[in-house]
Amino acid sequence: MHPKCIAVGECGLDYFRLPNEQNKKNKTILLQKDIFIAQIKLAKKFNKPLIVHIRDANDDSKTILLQHEASKVGGVLHCFNASPHLLELANNNFYFGIGGIITFKNAKNLTKILPKIPKDKLLVETDAPYLAPHPFRGKRNEPQYTTFVIEKIANILNISIKNAQDITTNNAKKLFKEFGAVSV
Repeated sequence: MHPKCIAVGECGLDYFRLPNEQNKKNKTILLQKDIFIAQIKLAKKFNKPLIVHIRDANDDSKTILLQHEASKVGGVLHCFNASPHLLELANNNFYFGIGGIITFKNAKNLTKILPKIPKDKLLVETDAPYLAPHPFRGKRNEPQYTTFVIEKIANILNISIKNAQDITTNNAKKLFKEFGAVSV
């Protein structure tokens, strides 16, 4: 693996557009699971954290992460989907990536669950070019818009913007430094 590689991903499971998503023997689902497991093994082999995408696949994703000991490398639950079911992964070396969705009026679930995420497992992300925060919703997302995400997080957690910035920055440094990905 190239030394500039700091993580494996975006990888994971996405059942959103699948027909018969309830059918666990669906060939696409089985293929996604196999590839996800292979990516976890790759991350463990090279000691790199995972950037995990989960969409409409909470149970299977959690099961695979736990069964395949992904906690050895940990990572980020990218664009965290507000599933309380996934919160216990914080105890397994996973961080929760919060992006522009938190600023949407219909983000009630994420707004409710955000205070339950351990602060030492909270990250901010862009998901650029998608999911721009309000007031840029529907436009191309840019890293500079993370300030709107930080402001909303600070407001929900009733902490200062500076505190929210420090928490999320330190968490990112910690996650990636643990795996030799950045020097601080």
